[in-house]
Amino acid sequence: MARIYDQIFEKNILRTFWANAVRRDSRQYIYKEGAFDEEVLAKITAGVDGAMVPTDADTLSGLIDIVPNSPISSNHGVYLNYIEQDLQKGSLTAGFTRGEASRATATEVTALMQYTASELGKMARDRDGTIEQATSLYIRMLIPLIDDGESVIVATEEGAKVGTVAKIDADWEFYATDGGGTPLTDALKKQQIIQLYPVLSGLGIMPEKLRAEIVRLFDLPEDFNEVAPAPAPAAAAGPAIAAPQQEAGSTLQTSNSIGGV
Repeated sequence: MARIYDQIFEKNILRTFWANAVRRDSRQYIYKEGAFDEEVLAKITAGVDGAMVPTDADTLSGLIDIVPNSPISSNHGVYLNYIEQDLQKGSLTAGFTRGEASRATATEVTALMQYTASELGKMARDRDGTIEQATSLYIRMLIPLIDDGESVIVATEEGAKVGTVAKIDADWEFYATDGGGTPLTDALKKQQIIQLYPVLSGLGIMPEKLRAEIVRLFDLPEDFNEVAPAPAPAAAAGPAIAAPQQEAGSTLQTSNSIGGV
């Protein structure tokens, strides 16, 4: 906030000046004194449709005229553009992250999203610093809640953890890393695992392991990890038919031998 406070203050001053100018921007008219009485002026002010207004003047020119109202100088708009440019430079987030439309192409927007979400982005360090500070404050807040000799249970992703004053009250240093907790980094991981699938398969990684990782990243149902049973092999008809033929041949040969005898 300290980076853009001056620009926001200047923008508020300019908008206040514009607001006052718009409030004074009204339609005003001037008329020749004595040309109309109060009743006629009331009819003109009422703006009744089809109203007839009498006058003693020989000509209508010069009886009523519009009071000139000068427009706001264009220099104010130019100055506002300079303020907006300074706000964009001093802000930690890109315009598209605040929902502002831009004329950039899809390739440029994708590159900017990857830059903003990466550890090299200008917003990454401030985000990590905020996480580190919040973690440090959380640890310090737990200490007054624990009495001497007692413990507190902290819920974590790995399960419940028991903390004591001896464990928590220490000189901690926290470092935040880009562990893929943002939607952008999750999308990049999904894209990378799809691109690496042929390479990992060629390296001999088991297909079951790759399938389980894809199911986990894309949050697919666990049923996708189940493999359909292999179909039962069809019964071979050749040997079953050949056996009777061979037996018939043997019987025929035996019969011929008997006949010859």
